[in-house]
This record gives sequence, C-alpha cells and structure tokens, in this order.
Amino acid sequence: MFNKKKYIITYFFLISVLFLSFSCSMNKKEILALVNDQKIYKKDFIYKSILYGIEITTEEDAKNFINLLINDYIILKQAERDKIKIADDELKNEIENFIPGFSEKEVKLQLRKQGIKYSQWIKDIKEKIIRKKEINHIMKQKIEINETELKDYFWTNILEFRNPKKVKARQIVLNDEEKAKEVIGYVREGKDFSELAKKYSVTSEAENGGDLGCFSKNELPSFITDVVFNLKKGETSGIVKSPYGWHIFKCEDIIDAKTPKFEDVKDEVYNKYFEQKKDEYIDMWLEDLRKNAKIEIFYDNIKLMLKEVNK
Repeated sequence: MFNKKKYIITYFFLISVLFLSFSCSMNKKEILALVNDQKIYKKDFIYKSILYGIEITTEEDAKNFINLLINDYIILKQAERDKIKIADDELKNEIENFIPGFSEKEVKLQLRKQGIKYSQWIKDIKEKIIRKKEINHIMKQKIEINETELKDYFWTNILEFRNPKKVKARQIVLNDEEKAKEVIGYVREGKDFSELAKKYSVTSEAENGGDLGCFSKNELPSFITDVVFNLKKGETSGIVKSPYGWHIFKCEDIIDAKTPKFEDVKDEVYNKYFEQKKDEYIDMWLEDLRKNAKIEIFYDNIKLMLKEVNK
C-alpha cells in the first residue's frame, strides 16, 4: 500500500541533499536563466522539479521546465503589480491538501531534520496560491461571457448537465447460497423486504433495511446496476452471486432521466465554460507577459547540468 508519509519524508530528504550539493558554489555555470533581474539557478531548477514531481531526463524536458519556471516568475511579478494577496485560511487549506495527515509540528520537524527552512517551504506554497489567484483575476477581466454563449454551450454539451436515470433500491446479502435460497423464499411469500434485510443481511446497510439509496448506473458496481436497472418498480431479483456473497435486490422506485432547465444549472454551466475559455486565453496572456520581459536562457548550462545529473 502507498505510504504517503514515507513518500513525503523522502521528498524532504532529497531537497536537503540538493541544497547541500549546490550551496558551495554559485558561479556563472550555475545560472540557467535570467528573467529581468531575477536569476534562476541550477539548485532552484532541481528543487522545483522535485516540488512539482516532474522528472527531467532530456534536453526537451529541461527546456520545457525552465520555461515553466520563467512563466511562474513573470506571473508572480504581475501579481505584485495587481496587489494579489492571500488569506490565512487559503494557505492553511493548501498545506492540508499538499500534506494530508501531517500536523504543522510534524512538518517543521521533518524540515528541520533535513536543514530546510520552514519559511522557504511556506514561501513556495504561497507563491503557488498567488499564481493561481492572479490567473483567475486576469482571466475574469479578459473573458467576457454573455447569456447567448452560455445557452449555446449548455445545449451543445447537454449530456454533461442531464440528470441520469436513477433507481432507489434495497438489498439482502447472505454468506452462503443455501441461506440465500431460504430468504428468497420468504421474499416470494410476500414478507416485508426491509424487515428481512434487518434480520438476515450481513452487510452494514442491514440496520437500515438494506437501503442502498438512490443511484445512477455508474455510481455502484455493475453486478448491482445490471440487475437493478432491469427491474420494474416494486420487483425483486433472483439470487445474484458476487465476490461479496449472495444478493437479493428490490427496486423501490425509478426516477427517469431529466434535462434540467438552463436557469437551474446556470452557475455550473458558467464555471465549465469559463474553464474552457480560460485555457484558450492563458497562453495568449503569457505570451504578452513574456514579450514585455527580458528573458535569457543559458542552454549550454542546462546541457551541462543534465550531464551531471544523469551520470
């Protein structure tokens, strides 16, 4: 099983090794790019590649990544001009998402063990949040969406917003086939399905009368949906074998598929359409930012770094 804490501790260790390796000398060969007055060093490049979880093995990988770092920098500078700020709860949520299961005390301890400043680590996370907020800030200014566009998007992508057919069902699960045959006999005699589930079913929903709730066809395993979606309202199934035991199902209600009114899903339509438009505009916006920046990339130094790393 994947051990996330072990992975994160390894991540901290690798970063500490990199800082120790590159802190001794800062000559010109260590500089991979210049963005206005900002130098991007080899140690920054490798540290960020680990932070982003990107493996750099070829010159093409390295060129793409150095350009990503350049974009990061110019977005941050634009965010400064736009006075983008982050709230404490935004930072807290981002940290929790990045390292779930670690307390702040545990994070600080791991960083301190590896000789990494907590303040630098927090700075990286803050910059990530600021870049995201800056992009959304600019895109909301640049992207104008009118009602006609939204309605066109809604009808063109109607299946994304359509409420699928749903079924409300119950089940009884038994550990052996003979018991299942006994219980299905009671079902066919007309005894209350819910009470039978409470008495005989071995799964957790038994206490609720075997209630599986209301679900669409892709929300539960196919051995359930293939049976239940072919039942009529009030109808019960035969015995169904699965890896979990022997099942008996009952369809309690059927909710037909329905196309919602545009007004009822307008916010959802807007958010999806905005994300699509945002992807189209970001590249153009970044291109404009880069035109107004003085950028120099030292490809010979990048090649030298790759040779050292791939030895």
